[in-house]
Amino acid sequence: MTLAARFGRWFLCVAFALVAAVLMVFGPIPTASAESGTPAGWELSTASSEVTVGRVTLRYDPNLHDEAMQLVDYIPGWWSEMEQALAGDLDDRLVINYVAHSGRIAEATGMPRWAAGVAHSESGEIVIAQHAPDGSRTDLDSLLRHEMAHVALYRATDGHEIPRWFHEGVAESFGNEIDLLRSQTLAGAVFGPGVPALAQLEENFHGLDSIAAVVSYAAARDFVNHLRGRDADGSDLRQVMSEIRRGTSFDAAFIKAYGRSLGELDSEWRSGLTGRFAWFPVVSSGGLPLAALSPLMVVAAVRRRRQLREGWDRLGREDDALAAEVANVLRRPGLLALPAMNMTARA
Repeated sequence: MTLAARFGRWFLCVAFALVAAVLMVFGPIPTASAESGTPAGWELSTASSEVTVGRVTLRYDPNLHDEAMQLVDYIPGWWSEMEQALAGDLDDRLVINYVAHSGRIAEATGMPRWAAGVAHSESGEIVIAQHAPDGSRTDLDSLLRHEMAHVALYRATDGHEIPRWFHEGVAESFGNEIDLLRSQTLAGAVFGPGVPALAQLEENFHGLDSIAAVVSYAAARDFVNHLRGRDADGSDLRQVMSEIRRGTSFDAAFIKAYGRSLGELDSEWRSGLTGRFAWFPVVSSGGLPLAALSPLMVVAAVRRRRQLREGWDRLGREDDALAAEVANVLRRPGLLALPAMNMTARA
């Protein structure tokens, strides 16, 4: 690796470390979501207003009208992204309920009070809350995308049984593809106790250990992101869905689609984790002083000024050449002679 390449890699790690450090202090606390297998037909008396867009019905508390209208603008695009990534085309029917607090979700669905969002995949019913159990505002966009992804995945696989870690990984991936808080959690596992094996991830999603569950969400999301980004057009993942719909087993579907076993894909993903999270030791060791970046800032400023100066010089030369060419054309016999032009631009 050249010195320039090493310097560039170090700079990226430092920059990411600074962003991660800021988010660790000031970033929002992730809200919890869940998938329900209980019968549909949830009754939420406060969600008395209703709007329909295409085959999606959004019911909401009248006091949440402005935010509900913002969601309506994005829902069709989000759903289109998911169905294109998973199957190409899916049943578009959704019923989304938007309430003020997660306590309303617990009352209507029977889910724990920590759940700020719930999806009933079979019927396409979703409930999301503006406020989490601790009273903080939820990230509505990510929360709704997460729950919509649960429904989309169920329909893409025609309801066939798939591991819980994959279900949550897909939902997390579509919920928020770039999530530095999840990345920090995963990095802590990489440089700490280790990232749980896929079988352990599955157990953690069915267990009561909240810390293990948080790590499992982060790992499942990252692995699914790896699978989604492995080919340029996402056709491999769509083939997995197609194979499962035909009745192919979960593990065999990956062999047919990716040409590699799930274990091989898992090893491929894990082999790159340490390098990707090289910034984590810098953050976890006690922070990075701003003075460490001062030389880089000076170098960047000088380089930028040089690039701008070179750019203006290049434009000036191009304008001079154009002016000369125009002048030569105008000097041809039969053309009206004009005064010499100065088309050179300067900053």
